[in-house]
Amino acid sequence: MQRRILVLILGSLLALGLAACSSSSKSSNSNSSSSSGGADITIKDFNFSGAMAVKAGATVTVKNDGPSTHTVTADNGEFNTGNVDSGKTVTFTAPSKAGDYKFHCNIHTFMTATLHVT
Repeated sequence: MQRRILVLILGSLLALGLAACSSSSKSSNSNSSSSSGGADITIKDFNFSGAMAVKAGATVTVKNDGPSTHTVTADNGEFNTGNVDSGKTVTFTAPSKAGDYKFHCNIHTFMTATLHVT
């Protein structure tokens, strides 16, 4: 009896894990940005979306609309929001040099996108 319960629990956990990992990691690379040259990145359903183009040195606002904690961390270390809890909003300053900056979530490394700095 205990073995059946253990098998059911492990099967349920495996199914939940697979469902979480099967989310798409596509990002929206819209060229729209706010009038101040800043950008708004929204995190929802394990995806980054929003305006991914920003002027150098402008403010980037990150809003976590998902149920899990995430980060916005540049692959090259230029920026890192630290943990952004569910329902929270944080800001960071875009890099001062123009270019494309790939970033990811440190917690869910399959989540990736690119911030285009002009």
